[in-house]
Amino acid sequence: MVPDPLRFVWVILGALAATAALTSSFLLVLQHIQHVALPGCGAESPCARAVASIWGKIPGINWPTSFLGTTYFAAALAGWLVARGALPGSLRWVARLGAVGSLLFGVIIAAENLYCPYCVGAHAGNLVFWIVTEIAGRRSAAARPRAPWLAALGVFVVSSAALGGWDAAQRAATRAKGERELGQSIGEIIRQGQGAPQPPTTGPTTRSVPTPTTAPPTTATAIPPPSGPRFEGRYRWGPEAAPIRIVLFTSYQCQDCLGIEPDVLRLMETRSDVAISIKHFPLNSECNPKFPKSAREPQPNACWAARAAEAAGIQYGADGFWKMHKWLFERRGVFRSTQELEAALRSFGYDPTGFEAVMTGAETLRRVQADCLEGDALGLHFTPMIFVNGVELRGWHVPQALLRAVEAVAATNPPPRTAAADRPPTALDKYIGDWRENPALRMPPDQQPHALGPSDAGVRVVLWGDFAEPISRDVDRRIRALVAERGDVQYTYRHFPFSSDCNPLLKDRRFPQACRMAAAAEAAALLGGEDAYWRMHAWLIDNADGFSDDTLRAAAAAQGLDAAALLAALDGPEVRAAIADDVQAPSRFPVLRLGWTRGIHGIPALFVQGKFVPRPVLSGQDVIGAIVAEAAQTSAATQPGTTTGPAGPQ
Repeated sequence: MVPDPLRFVWVILGALAATAALTSSFLLVLQHIQHVALPGCGAESPCARAVASIWGKIPGINWPTSFLGTTYFAAALAGWLVARGALPGSLRWVARLGAVGSLLFGVIIAAENLYCPYCVGAHAGNLVFWIVTEIAGRRSAAARPRAPWLAALGVFVVSSAALGGWDAAQRAATRAKGERELGQSIGEIIRQGQGAPQPPTTGPTTRSVPTPTTAPPTTATAIPPPSGPRFEGRYRWGPEAAPIRIVLFTSYQCQDCLGIEPDVLRLMETRSDVAISIKHFPLNSECNPKFPKSAREPQPNACWAARAAEAAGIQYGADGFWKMHKWLFERRGVFRSTQELEAALRSFGYDPTGFEAVMTGAETLRRVQADCLEGDALGLHFTPMIFVNGVELRGWHVPQALLRAVEAVAATNPPPRTAAADRPPTALDKYIGDWRENPALRMPPDQQPHALGPSDAGVRVVLWGDFAEPISRDVDRRIRALVAERGDVQYTYRHFPFSSDCNPLLKDRRFPQACRMAAAAEAAALLGGEDAYWRMHAWLIDNADGFSDDTLRAAAAAQGLDAAALLAALDGPEVRAAIADDVQAPSRFPVLRLGWTRGIHGIPALFVQGKFVPRPVLSGQDVIGAIVAEAAQTSAATQPGTTTGPAGPQ
């Protein structure tokens, strides 16, 4: 039996352990509902993989596991405090069952390498709580055994209802935004289809591909090489001339693509006025020249899945492609050997002889890469990317969006046309359109702003960047050139060094000198004002690759600054505060792109007139110049006779 003098100690220890578990779990709730960016929980992190895994949600009710953890830990804390450390035996058994659950999750975390710090913190806190309850349980039973139960159950029910309501409200807001985007897309599809001329059809309409076995007739067609530009995949389901033509850029290991697939299958089963074709965009650098290499590919088998679908099309025609397409999605693009593919082909009624050689051959790789390059040229940001009659379908993530879009367009009785009639916008048009359709945000306050250009400029540009990052440097050069060329642009630069040395939102030091370079610019401003800042800024942009304390000392002297004082100021509190202010400021932003958490998740992060520019760089195209020109025209049109734009950063 625990001596009475220790009772208070055990109560405090148990409360601290339960609070630690509750806090860790609640942070994951904030990430899910409010899309808060948690340090160490970015894209491709163990945290992100844990949340996206089958262990991240409770089967049946589809609740995030963090919701259950939060309500359980809140209930445990309430029961413990009411019992004052003397839990009744029945509640101690609940704590034991909770500890068993944490131990099982610990095994899963270790086995699948899902070392999410918040998950680990929650389960570790829970295990400590259980140990404390066992030690404290040696004392006499609770004086009022019902009171802890009532407190625990009450908190569990109330917190569950609160989380459910909060989550429902946020999902409703997300859906409302998606519905608006969907409605706009449907309207654009209908407008594009009214009165559009039909290009002449040339060449054969189908290509006969022999198959090893007799298959039931379908409307799937292998498409011949076009004599002119056609926006269509290699294998079409449906008629060549159709009132509604759908092209999907997809990946067999993309969760959102899997979510849209039931709509695709429903259309194939129920409509004869729809043509559907597929293009590939795996998020895997092995076959996608536009996807950056990383230590861990987010879709490790997506390239082979895409090549398997293409091999089935090459060897067995359109029917083979679509059967393999469906089979791959049923398995989320996962297969571990060619024997699994061969067994699938036999189940389709095909002879798999030679399939492996075709799948691993150069032609399937060439086809997948060609789709990726085309997707990039169209400004693809993510998969799925869906086009209906050549118009991108936005808001595709709301329930049955594709089905509803098809029904709405079909109700207008559009004439049948071939894929030659569809002309999706170029990447440049899409990049500008994405910026144009984004909401204008109020820029977070800047305690030590650095602005270049006239204070009454009609166009305001704000960039979060890193002197050490090459694309940030290119974007910065272009913006400063526009400031010099136009005279109606004001540019504000804010720091987002990609190094954990001064950026707590990151877990690694991708650019080891990034923090020191940002500090050099701020130190120059501290010693010599805004002119000194922009001189040092330009020098850092042009000399990033050779940056060192020695080169910085020489540059400071050349710019008329006290080199010793500048180096001494690099680690000073004012410099650190200026960088910290810039790094933390974007956390005030809402979700800028579907699938992101709040804030910015990459650099350069560019805003023109307060609107986020999702992709400011396009090879051979001046995206920034085009957006600034449009912003200037809009500003002049809304304020005739002046060049004064909307209020800049406060």
